[in-house]
Amino acid sequence: MRTEERIAGAQAGATRRRLLVLSDYGAEAGHLLEGLVRRGYTLMLTSRIHEAVRMASEHQPTAVLTQLRNPTDHLEVARCLNANARTRNLPTLEVRRGSNVMQSLDDLARLEVAAGVSPRLVIVANRGPNDFVWADGQWRTRPSSGGLVAMLAPLASRPDVAWCCCVSEPPDAAQARHGLYTTAVDQVEPGLHVVPVPLPAPTFQMYYGQISNEVLWMLQHGLRLPSDVYAHYTARTRAWERGYIAANDQLASSIAATGWNPEAFLLQDYHLYPLPALLRARFPSTPILHFTHIPFPGPATWQQLPPAWSGRIISGLLGADVVGLQTNRDADHFLDCCQSFGYSTDRFARTVEASDRRPVQVRVYPASVSPDEVRGARTPRADRMPVTSANELQTIVRVDRLDPSKNQLAGFAAFERLLEQHPELHGRVRFSAFLVPSRTDLAIYREYRETVWQRIDAINARFAARCGGPVIEVSYTNDRQQALDAMARANVLLANSLADGMNLVVKEWAIVSERPGVVVASDRMGVAAEADGIALLVDPTDVAATATALRRALGMSRSERQVRLHRLRRRVEAWTAHDWLLAQLRDLDTAHLEPLGSTSAIGAPSALIAS
Repeated sequence: MRTEERIAGAQAGATRRRLLVLSDYGAEAGHLLEGLVRRGYTLMLTSRIHEAVRMASEHQPTAVLTQLRNPTDHLEVARCLNANARTRNLPTLEVRRGSNVMQSLDDLARLEVAAGVSPRLVIVANRGPNDFVWADGQWRTRPSSGGLVAMLAPLASRPDVAWCCCVSEPPDAAQARHGLYTTAVDQVEPGLHVVPVPLPAPTFQMYYGQISNEVLWMLQHGLRLPSDVYAHYTARTRAWERGYIAANDQLASSIAATGWNPEAFLLQDYHLYPLPALLRARFPSTPILHFTHIPFPGPATWQQLPPAWSGRIISGLLGADVVGLQTNRDADHFLDCCQSFGYSTDRFARTVEASDRRPVQVRVYPASVSPDEVRGARTPRADRMPVTSANELQTIVRVDRLDPSKNQLAGFAAFERLLEQHPELHGRVRFSAFLVPSRTDLAIYREYRETVWQRIDAINARFAARCGGPVIEVSYTNDRQQALDAMARANVLLANSLADGMNLVVKEWAIVSERPGVVVASDRMGVAAEADGIALLVDPTDVAATATALRRALGMSRSERQVRLHRLRRRVEAWTAHDWLLAQLRDLDTAHLEPLGSTSAIGAPSALIAS
């Protein structure tokens, strides 16, 4: 197929940004032109300078790209465009012989962003790739951590993608707001188009603390809810209306106020359940995908909330074209919830008919990691401690946020039981816990932290004399490199969450483990389906069974450990964060009335995760 035919085929029926291309390279320009079409541009082509100026004036393209053999012709183009009031402010980009095509396309997209051109894709999440912190009278940024940021970062680094996130304003909000936008431009990593949406501090605290974390997180992880959730009209009810709903509405309004006309929205997690419907009202024809990273329970669990709340959550999610979840169980639960609220569902096709008669796809995207990124995050090889003989002190490692849902107390209790029942292990095994501080502004988390510390102290006091020192060592910090190095050397990884959407720590461990080790994992985590027959799966509430699994793991032969690790590593490498992201973008393509691109929503797959 000729270049012209491929371009025409890819452009047919698509909604594109117009780009004027002035090129005298003839057939040599084919590679560049195909790249432009894959990036979503409608092309206007000419080889004559004055014709290009006329077309620019009449059609007002998104930008002008010049590819000319004579360097002085670029100057003539600039002079002619500047002489015309209708064209002098158009973004222009010169592409010279030998230029890197992909770099030229990225440069063009950055020109558009600088000129206020709409991004092709908008990511919306509670957090951005950077946290904005008000300190010492000014805004500062620091890199965000966590699975969501790591999985979306490759896409967010593309110049035609914008990332909107929530930021809590300080008390003197009017004075600080301008500094917030300046900070977003000046301090965020180059190449990221981050748009912070400021929320008044009381609104943010109600939306994030009182509802998202104290209610939704607890509910979806099977934890006890605050008692005032059930009261008729309380501060919690006001937090739902004036915090959670208000924050989502502010996000939708702020995005609409930009004047953007993106080709798709990618929305993230439980903080933003109402947002798909709010965006649908403002962007009726734009494809929307919402992905929930945490477990999605069935109707019986949601009935613990006021019916108006759970009804708003379901109707909000059905504003999307695609509802993404971690596991088949989550998808079934969501369909059950939709059916309980009277929506028509198709179990075989996994679709729901929304109130406006739109079909909403319900899809499963198991979250994963980027193996190369995980390997690269470790201590440089030359500086690593070697993995020594099997006769040394054995280690059990856990790495998770200090959160009630992570079930650290039961994990330490299982370790205590292990030492009780197996005195031959005294002085031969140690528990290294990497506990990441989490939500320390919430009272329930501070109370849980104190309870965990007390339990650790009690176990250490009980066994220190018999075991030659403390048997539990704790690192209370967010040092990923240190944690990955510990996982690589560990005999056993313990991940016994009461519930988890996926648990990416297990997948990171599968990539870095060198000993090799064994994983003891909760059967209530999303990763359990992938680790079935490989990990030693346990009921996270069964301390005795967990202790038994730890003993089995410590005594397992090297050959069996190697086989189990190899199988899990292969599964992780077969479905990475790249695949997780690409699957969503392809489903957004199919959700669109017209194709967003020839291969994926954001160009070719090879360009999707380009750094």
